[in-house]
Amino acid sequence: MTYTRSLFMAAALLLLASQVFAQGAEKYIINHFVNDPSVIEAHIVVTDVQGKGPIVKLTFYDNDGKLIAEGKELLQPYGKLNLDPGKYVTRVANGTIHIQAEGGNIVAEYWQFYKDQKESWKNTTTIGQEAKGYNALVCPHFVSDPDVEVYIVLANTDGKDAVANILFHDDSGREVGKARELVRGNGKTIVQPFKIIGNRANGVAFISVTGGKITADYWQAEENKQYQIATPVSGI
Repeated sequence: MTYTRSLFMAAALLLLASQVFAQGAEKYIINHFVNDPSVIEAHIVVTDVQGKGPIVKLTFYDNDGKLIAEGKELLQPYGKLNLDPGKYVTRVANGTIHIQAEGGNIVAEYWQFYKDQKESWKNTTTIGQEAKGYNALVCPHFVSDPDVEVYIVLANTDGKDAVANILFHDDSGREVGKARELVRGNGKTIVQPFKIIGNRANGVAFISVTGGKITADYWQAEENKQYQIATPVSGI
């Protein structure tokens, strides 16, 4: 191996390392969480991706954007936190979690497990999203079907009330429904495609936002097939 090639490979490895350890952001949002210890075992997972060991602030809001709890945790370098929302939230609640790291970048996830084994097929996880939020998003796939439980979760990221306009197009591109929803500052709103469209359909949902900024998740569950999924909706 020549000296020049060795330098090139070393530089490439350094670039790769910088890309790996530069992931994440200082602020994340979990678009949906539940605190109900009798029904669900929940976990907030926050990981340090830069090795700086930041202080992590967690702020919990209900669906209307009302502050319900706050907390701070020390995150060890390259380590992770695995927290039960019940450590800070003292009542049955659901809403959003804003996570801010002081002194380093993080990534975040939310996991929930049903304590009743008959409900365990709904166990799932969601990936936290950067809390910068968006004014335009696309949900690449939705289902409108009375036999499938579907939710598009719209979560506010910046504390300013947002108005979301949702246009539903089927797979051929034809518009099949539309909705206009208010997302309270720091809160969240649920949209169910079948309640809007009224017929069976598959397609794409386009979301435009005025006022504040939002992030979104797509949840789909089907008891007959025993599955539940939750995936991020893409900002555009």
